[in-house]
Amino acid sequence: MIAVRTALATMAAATLAAPLMAQGTCEIEVRKPFQLTSAVLYIQKHDQQMNDDDRAKLLKQAVKVLTDNPERIKNEAGRNFLLGGAYVRWFQDQGARPVLRAKRGDLGFSENPDGEFFLPSALDEAMGAVERERPACADSTMRYRNAVFSKVLNTSIAYYNAKQFDPAIEYANYALLINPRSTLVGSAYQVLANSAQAKGDLPGAIASWEKAIARMGTDAASAPGRATASFNLAILTSEHANKQEGAGRSAGLRRAAELFKTAADLAPDGPNASTARAAYARTLQDAGDTVAVAGIYADMLAAPAKYTALQLFEAGVVLANGKKFEDAAKLYEAGLEMNGYYRDALFNVANVYFALRQPEKMAPAVERLRAIDPMNPDVLKLVGAVWQERGRQATDPKAKKLAQDSTIAYIEKAGKVPARVLVNQFSIGRDGKATIAGSVENLGATEASYTLVFELLDKSGGVVGTVTVSAEGVQPKAAKDFSAQATGAAPVAWRYTVR
Repeated sequence: MIAVRTALATMAAATLAAPLMAQGTCEIEVRKPFQLTSAVLYIQKHDQQMNDDDRAKLLKQAVKVLTDNPERIKNEAGRNFLLGGAYVRWFQDQGARPVLRAKRGDLGFSENPDGEFFLPSALDEAMGAVERERPACADSTMRYRNAVFSKVLNTSIAYYNAKQFDPAIEYANYALLINPRSTLVGSAYQVLANSAQAKGDLPGAIASWEKAIARMGTDAASAPGRATASFNLAILTSEHANKQEGAGRSAGLRRAAELFKTAADLAPDGPNASTARAAYARTLQDAGDTVAVAGIYADMLAAPAKYTALQLFEAGVVLANGKKFEDAAKLYEAGLEMNGYYRDALFNVANVYFALRQPEKMAPAVERLRAIDPMNPDVLKLVGAVWQERGRQATDPKAKKLAQDSTIAYIEKAGKVPARVLVNQFSIGRDGKATIAGSVENLGATEASYTLVFELLDKSGGVVGTVTVSAEGVQPKAAKDFSAQATGAAPVAWRYTVR
């Protein structure tokens, strides 16, 4: 859910001082001619009045005096500044629910009183006139714009969170009309992007994310937000590109790759960094940019010590998917020297060794994997794969028969494992706490409960923390999620046992 809340600007009577010295060199005369003096008095009385009906009447009088025969008022900057102030007060007087439309006569217009008054356009017109007449007063008009912008934006966000995407888009666009220079326009574009995506409009979502990112800050404090936005845009851009053909597809994928790299560079330790780095290379590969892909991994292969274990593992995935198994094995091996107990790396390198027909390397990786992830039929199938490859290479009949029997035995054993433990999250927070989350799937025929004891491991395999999780009453062929936190000194991996 999006959650943005901004404070409404207060409209103090001091802003109506004559002449106005609001920000810097901004000067707006709001006492001359006499119509403006009258409007100032009505607005000041409004601000002091507690009765709602009287407040409404005073604002109508202010609007009337400012809009009857406006050509006679030879002070467009002052007239529009006061008119905008009256609009904002009318808006704030409506209560919690934002009201943007009314009959013109309800605000005090004598001309076309039954016509529609639409606040976003009217406020933008009034403040725009001031800004054109007095460019130095943009900061002062910004206060009026923001007083409405924040409430309209929050209404858009509320609609989005309620999955009412059409009004979310409508109010986000109203907010952008009211104040396209707000520091929070990125949030409005985020609503537009997410709503468009929810409605299946990928081009619309992409365009809105591009605008949102363009409006975000470039300082260090803005980097995490820009990284998340870039990551989201990269996913949409990649998805849209894969629906294209030819040059359009390649160009879209290259743009997606660029965004994935930006996301990883902006927040190298962020929650999406690992996925972004892997997606960067994979997307370039899908775009057919083999030179760029080769360049990414050439340095890793030449100097793996410059990279983290996780970066090497991610690169190994991409290379293995591209069937570059020898290079993938080198990166996995280098990464496992830094973190020899990382479950997914052991599982993946075992498959790479199988593709390379290297059972002598596959066997120790699988043996360690079994100690880390003992209740997983896929791991036992890998043991069977070790024997399968041994049998394929054996020349002695007895050795071949042993390998064949062992292969069958482990495949059958995998089919009898009562449950499957799947860990889909292992992360370390800034507070040093490790989060382990996943699920236990009951592969049996009757209801069962499971207790798992997870050990947090350092890079040498030493235990630095433990946490116990339970999955109670798991129905047959169903799964139950678990999530737990634990503390430990620099954990980099996990293993579990079943009680």
